[in-house]
Amino acid sequence: MLSLPQIVAALWGRRAKGVAAQYAQAFHGRELVRADLAMFCNAAAPIEGASEFDRGVQEGKRRVWLHIARMCGLTSDDFVAIADGAKAYDNG
Repeated sequence: MLSLPQIVAALWGRRAKGVAAQYAQAFHGRELVRADLAMFCNAAAPIEGASEFDRGVQEGKRRVWLHIARMCGLTSDDFVAIADGAKAYDNG
């Protein structure tokens, strides 16, 4: 299986670094949006569903989040901060 940098390079060629930079720019300073996407895309929740199709949809959402997170250069420590931020938004 190809790594994310290999996939991005295969898709975008010379423009791969620019694509990653634009992801980082698009989400920089937008903690609420990142928290919302993380929650919607099941970043920290177990994959559940009544059917294989439903679980597949949930897994697809998670893959989108992981793509965004990697393109933005987020780390596992950032995931904790995002989840904590989401809790803070819930409280006020």
